[in-house]
Amino acid sequence: MTAKRVMAVGAHCDDVEFMCGGTLLKCHDKLGYEILYVQSTNNMSGGWSKKDGNPAPPPGTYKKELVEVFPGRFSWNVPWFIEMPQRKKEAFDIATAYFGTEPIFLDYPQRHYKDSNLNKIDVSYGSPRPDCVPENVPTILTAHDHPEEVAKVTKLILENNPEVIITHAPVDYTEEHTSTCHLIRKAFLKAKAQGYDGSLIYALPVTLGQYGDFFDRCDTWVDTTGFEEKKREVLGHHYSQIPYPERLDLEDVPRGKKLGTGAADTYYIFELSKSENGELTAELKKNRGLWEIK
Repeated sequence: MTAKRVMAVGAHCDDVEFMCGGTLLKCHDKLGYEILYVQSTNNMSGGWSKKDGNPAPPPGTYKKELVEVFPGRFSWNVPWFIEMPQRKKEAFDIATAYFGTEPIFLDYPQRHYKDSNLNKIDVSYGSPRPDCVPENVPTILTAHDHPEEVAKVTKLILENNPEVIITHAPVDYTEEHTSTCHLIRKAFLKAKAQGYDGSLIYALPVTLGQYGDFFDRCDTWVDTTGFEEKKREVLGHHYSQIPYPERLDLEDVPRGKKLGTGAADTYYIFELSKSENGELTAELKKNRGLWEIK
């Protein structure tokens, strides 16, 4: 029997909460699951939002600039060596405070970063790499094409034996999400060949309506009623990325209403365990069907 454990793999710090935050809170707070909280990238790219009361980027000799990213919302552009530790700190604080665990960083480089002069550099053939990126480590875009990298993730699955693995959908709005899905799917299949019998499900994209009606439906879901505000609260602790969680147009409540409940996280099934009967697997099986949610 698999462990009473759920593994969520997002590409970046904050992806886990967006795609399955309610599910993880329910599993941890109500059902007593251990949480494996995983990010596939090294989080070296992004921005640092400005908000009164939140820390600003630390002083230093590097260049930084303040830009208006949305009307009324400002963010500092900062180099990778300021960005990365901040995002990881936020994930660590959230994982320990809300999920009783520590984050696991697979640390695959993102597809670009900003240097000390804020030049945006693509991590590709012939481009310079920052000090945090060893020469022999592929970016997240191609990690799934490297058998040795798939083997590392397979080992993580076998060692922890999660009842359910949750990751991004194979069609999503950024290639780093999509490539994370490919990496986890390949590792899942390798683990299955070695006796693992958990489930793999894909979280629907955060925003509907991007890829046509086919992708605005789910084939299973988890009732997260009662965890809506706590999910929003957790997202707010990624304050360098999400300075105003109260402004987020989250989908869990409208999707829940479509499904006849208060809130829901919605998923596609890659494979459900045939032998596992834990509470999460049981709910995924109970809710299995074709559900229109747009």
